[in-house]
Amino acid sequence: MARPLHPRLAGVAAREGATSRRPAGSERMGIWGSRVVAVDEDLDTLARLRAILRAQGAQLVEVSAPGEALATVVGVMPDVLLVDVAMPGEHGLTLIRKVRTLSPEKGGRIPAATLSAPPPVLERFEDWRRAGFQRHLPKPFLPELLIAIVDELAGRIVERRTNTLAPAAWPRHVRRERRCECREGFSLLT
Repeated sequence: MARPLHPRLAGVAAREGATSRRPAGSERMGIWGSRVVAVDEDLDTLARLRAILRAQGAQLVEVSAPGEALATVVGVMPDVLLVDVAMPGEHGLTLIRKVRTLSPEKGGRIPAATLSAPPPVLERFEDWRRAGFQRHLPKPFLPELLIAIVDELAGRIVERRTNTLAPAAWPRHVRRERRCECREGFSLLT
């Protein structure tokens, strides 16, 4: 049986007949080579995720602007999606709801986990589960827990399109600048 977001929700998952999506006898994909998209505005969190996941052989695509996350998910087609649910601007629940409206071939069933700093109440876990998250990773997170959750979620079999963007073509979020040369020799960034 698939584990619920929170241990106290085990009874809810059992009543709903939640099952793992892996066929009987199939092997886990593991974390090595897994594509992970992490959406968080905190650059320190992204740096920690990068260090831990890349050391384990996972490919990490970092998104610090929530508005760019949906395009990144569609372009990269990750095995796992990690989303901070308390981002300014676009809320993490809004993002996962948009992802879940996509067709399976475009990533609508990508396994996802929440990232959050404050310990949420039981009702919050239930809201996250209904929105489409399978697991929760509390901040600050332990590396072993992060690896275990990514390993569990990456091992799920999901429908996806056969062709995705090559890593060299993954969306890169680069700040674009234009220089304006003034008559006095000064240049302004706009």
